[in-house]
Amino acid sequence: MDGCSGDNKTPFHLPINDSTAMNCGDFDMKIVASTKQGILCCVRRIGNRYRYYICKASTKQWIKLPNPRVRFETVKVAVIVLKSNPLHFKIIRLSSPRTCYHHYRVLGKDYYRREVFDSENWKWKQEKDLLVPELLCFDMFAPAVHATGLVYFKLRDDQVMALDYNGEEAFPRFSLPNQAFDYEDYRYNQLVEYNGKLGFTCLSPRGIGVWVFENENCVWELKKEVGIESIKEVTNFPSPSGIYNADIALMKDYYKVYFYKLQDKSFNESALF
Repeated sequence: MDGCSGDNKTPFHLPINDSTAMNCGDFDMKIVASTKQGILCCVRRIGNRYRYYICKASTKQWIKLPNPRVRFETVKVAVIVLKSNPLHFKIIRLSSPRTCYHHYRVLGKDYYRREVFDSENWKWKQEKDLLVPELLCFDMFAPAVHATGLVYFKLRDDQVMALDYNGEEAFPRFSLPNQAFDYEDYRYNQLVEYNGKLGFTCLSPRGIGVWVFENENCVWELKKEVGIESIKEVTNFPSPSGIYNADIALMKDYYKVYFYKLQDKSFNESALF
């Protein structure tokens, strides 16, 4: 991923070996968001500077993006593909200026700076600040989930926030499934996309539970619970991390990931490096 060069809006390949870049320590790349279409939003650190890119991993093509206000600490990033051919995408970036004496603090609220990048005009646009009650911050380890035309973020205190493609809240925040709160291993949970809808999965007394959020009624519906005895024979700490489709769940422990088939309870495993 080293030796970036090329014009904006023109896909280019990153040469794998670049001795100059390697010697300068110019090879720190991080994936901050992804889509099911295989589009990655990446941030590259070059010394004390940062640079944003969009990558199509299957073709190893990269596009350099104009930078947002990188001096503000990134809190969450989401990428939405609106059209595949020609490619049209948006990036929602939430950042924290960390202003201790901002007037929002007087109102008992935290705030996040909202920036939206639109590939059609190739610009970042700053939107109105996003306000949330103090201490109700984002779950830093939970990725954004794109489903039903919205982007969902998991918050602390078992809450969920839904944003539209301009980064505005689509409807009031709502809770994760109440039924799951009493589960012994509830903390091992994840928001997921399930058959085009917002889903939620966690370890349940019967194995792994999968819920789907019905936007029309604003309720969670338990779709299935599947035993995970076969995985527990090889690991004591299986944790649900995603749903690839209606049949395959991604689970992981400290050293491996497991592609678990919900229908026949078989799985394949792969080591983490």
